[in-house]
Amino acid sequence: MSDFIHILIAEDNQVSRDLMSGILQTQGYKIHGVSDGQEAIERIRAHDIDLALVDINMAPKGGFEFVKHLVAQGIDLPVVVITGDQSSDILTEANALGVQRVLQKPVEPKRLIETVERILKRRGFNPSALAVEAREPATYSPQILMAKVIDMAIKNVSSGKGGPYGAIVTGADGKILGEGVNGRASRMDPTAHAEVMAIRQAAERLSRGDLSDCTLYCSSEPTMMGQALIASVGIKKIYYALTHDEIRHIRDRGEEAARQNMGQRESAEYTQIGRDEAMEMFKSWDKS
Repeated sequence: MSDFIHILIAEDNQVSRDLMSGILQTQGYKIHGVSDGQEAIERIRAHDIDLALVDINMAPKGGFEFVKHLVAQGIDLPVVVITGDQSSDILTEANALGVQRVLQKPVEPKRLIETVERILKRRGFNPSALAVEAREPATYSPQILMAKVIDMAIKNVSSGKGGPYGAIVTGADGKILGEGVNGRASRMDPTAHAEVMAIRQAAERLSRGDLSDCTLYCSSEPTMMGQALIASVGIKKIYYALTHDEIRHIRDRGEEAARQNMGQRESAEYTQIGRDEAMEMFKSWDKS
């Protein structure tokens, strides 16, 4: 019996395909990546595939066409459908075709791993018994994490919630502690920058404000507000995909205005009042 469990990933979005491949490779699975349903059909003819993950919106042949081919040929292969569409029609058609599970993009690493393990165990496999040498360290590389960040940003735009900005905070062990996307459009919150939301979530999960042992991943260089927060919580390592200059032309008018207004304290009037009362308040708090 092979030391590997072979999983086919049919997805025409390379970022999404690489993300899922990287996640499953950390668990010791052998991954076969293709970009459309026809390639997927050809791959199962050439290899013994144990499980298939397919996107429904590939061209020229999508995921459901691939599943219909399996049904027509009598091929008993469990399939998980990957989609960014939350329509109930998708679930109805998937159930009618015997699809094992439907996962929404961007696929959460933990959910993907658990789904794959659950299906394989029902098929008589024991994922935990994979050859030790086949397993890679159960941590995600910066490239995989950045691919997930970019996928989050893509979904955020398609959902209309905000701009193409995503962020992830990981701990010293590489575990994801916080995720965030730009929500300024949906929340009407000028502080809802992706990196700010991710840092908030990580701090809440750790129950501490010191994130000096954490790493931040952003789809673009952090804003000045984000940079101030990064310095405040002590994050020392930041990965970003694009610089401010590279994305300046795609920022909407509101974001561009906010960026230009940051750091312009000189143009606003700051007046100190109530100093003595406030000082007493701080002294009392310090003593307590």
